[in-house]
Amino acid sequence: MELLIFLALAGSAIAVGYGGTDAASEGSSEAEVPDEADQPVQPVELTGIDGTDDILEGSTGNDTLTGNAGDRDLLAGGGGDDELHLSVGNAAQGGEGEDRFILGDEGSRETVIEDFELASDQLAISMDSGNTELFETEDGTGLRFVDTLNQRTVLTLPGVTLDDGEAIEVELLDSDGATAGTVRFEDPGRSAPFALDAVRGTSGDDELDGTAGEDVIFGENGADTLSGGAGNDTLYSGSGSVHYEGSYNHYPGDLTKIGDDGDLLDGGAGDDHLWIGPGTTATGGAGADSFRAFTNVFDPGTPAAEITDFDPAEDQLLIDFPVVSSHGTLPDFLLEDAIAGLRIEYDAGQDNTLIAMDGTAIATLPGNQSGISIAFHDDYSTDEDRWRDASGNTISAEQGGQASIILTAQEFYSVFGDNGTAGPA
Repeated sequence: MELLIFLALAGSAIAVGYGGTDAASEGSSEAEVPDEADQPVQPVELTGIDGTDDILEGSTGNDTLTGNAGDRDLLAGGGGDDELHLSVGNAAQGGEGEDRFILGDEGSRETVIEDFELASDQLAISMDSGNTELFETEDGTGLRFVDTLNQRTVLTLPGVTLDDGEAIEVELLDSDGATAGTVRFEDPGRSAPFALDAVRGTSGDDELDGTAGEDVIFGENGADTLSGGAGNDTLYSGSGSVHYEGSYNHYPGDLTKIGDDGDLLDGGAGDDHLWIGPGTTATGGAGADSFRAFTNVFDPGTPAAEITDFDPAEDQLLIDFPVVSSHGTLPDFLLEDAIAGLRIEYDAGQDNTLIAMDGTAIATLPGNQSGISIAFHDDYSTDEDRWRDASGNTISAEQGGQASIILTAQEFYSVFGDNGTAGPA
């Protein structure tokens, strides 16, 4: 007799399958349980409940466990040669035996096989392998499969590494689940594309926390609170950068202006990168942090961002501003205009320093920063005087790179739009 125990909790469920046969001897007041080794083990088939975070625990037999897409299901095979079907957000532990892990049409950075054994376990993936590549995890102690076209991790194998000559053979499945071929993955890349593991908020007011690693967090729309935690993190107040030619479309998803919904950014420990927008309040925390802002000279009514803990001895404020020349109806704005239009104003009443350009408030820094070092950089000029100081004098790239505030001129194409081919506004 197969015994199945199912426990339901608020928002989660635990299903435990036990193979084997229980028996009671006639004429005896006590149940006689035969030796487990003498009993045939019956495999179990368990499927999680949609919308709940399930723990599916197999028996010592050859079980079949199936998780649900979007749920944080844990599939624990136990003993035996199990078949575990994972989907987005699922984690799996095959346990003892030669287990077969099957990944559905999609995966995610949270889809994890925690005890994959190269020598005995099998991996099958229902997806197009043409865009799938193998990379090491950030700490170098595991592997992850990456959909490079859509810039996302689909499966992580912590604790799995490949020595020279070793490889992972992956069975490819068609839409009907039949074997369509195999692909051999070897020599994993050392680093995956930047922002691959980005955490993204919604259009609402999100609270997003990083990990002890190097996180990339996009607040998207809404008044968000982003906390990087330990590690060298990158926090975006909004969904990305503006559309410059040089940085056009180099982060996944729609690229808009840096968020202006009053986001709160906290880098925490580590050398963090915080992308700030109008009305953002940003705290770098411990470490040498960089704060990056965009000067929208065509919309000067936006409020300044507030940086609460800027230390010019180790932190930097990096300001991008557009350089245009008669594109459509936009006014000319050149490097010389930026140098002439920069304002550094200390407010004793507020005990902060306003950084503004050509009437556009960019950021406030704590305390009196009137004597702060400033450099201008023309990113697209081929002239020798690409670096200037606050007086417009030519300086070296080394001198400019050490300034506490660096304003970089980039050729401007369009502040608004979505992914596509960049072109003059």
